[in-house]
Amino acid sequence: MLQLREINQAYDNHHTLWDINLEVAQNSCSAIVGQHGTGKTTLFHCILGFLPIMSGEMTWQPKNTLPCSLISLPSQQRTQLGINYVAQGSPIFSQLSVEDNLLVALKAGQPSDRPAALPTIIRELFPALLVQRHQRSGALTKGLQGQLALARAVITHPKLVLLDEPSEGLSACEEDQLVSIIATLTQRHNISVLLMDNNLAFVRRVADTFTLLHHGRSVLTGTAADLLRFGGIETLVAGTSTPRVM
Repeated sequence: MLQLREINQAYDNHHTLWDINLEVAQNSCSAIVGQHGTGKTTLFHCILGFLPIMSGEMTWQPKNTLPCSLISLPSQQRTQLGINYVAQGSPIFSQLSVEDNLLVALKAGQPSDRPAALPTIIRELFPALLVQRHQRSGALTKGLQGQLALARAVITHPKLVLLDEPSEGLSACEEDQLVSIIATLTQRHNISVLLMDNNLAFVRRVADTFTLLHHGRSVLTGTAADLLRFGGIETLVAGTSTPRVM
């Protein structure tokens, strides 16, 4: 679905990403892990079109479509192709109700004069939000605010959603709910997920594949099972050791 090949990026004369290769398959969840400041957010911003790249290829090809290069497309066109983003911190309209937050996102993604109704995907995946649909969003728990931010991103049924640190600050129960939601998105609704998160226990549960970034380079890739086999990855993510480039 999304394929990055030899991506390089720099701020002025500071090289931030070096020859990054990454692939997100259809109906899958891929994770990017790595210590803070190693280029994860920069890579996200390149994919979203917020930052230009120096060199490399970025190809977008959902199932049954022709390949499309994202390099020259502005961020708005990438959104129109079906790439959505949930930034860190669960961005929502805190003064609006849960339902109004969802309807604003729905109308923005699907302009229409017809009265908007919450689609099936919201009713199926986010029952807790429906219970509190008239509640002011700022009064929700952190976990429900995160669910609301994700619901806003998937309400128009995009093809790929990028999630920035989605498990941060969640209780064990809230994390379980998020794992279930992501699994249902990828397996039943054909929405792929690319997330960055350093909660390795969460990544092992939710991701099909992972990429480890270190100082702007992709130094390790594999499956969730590989995370268990590679014993030193916790220290690599914490930044207390230096990996061999593979």
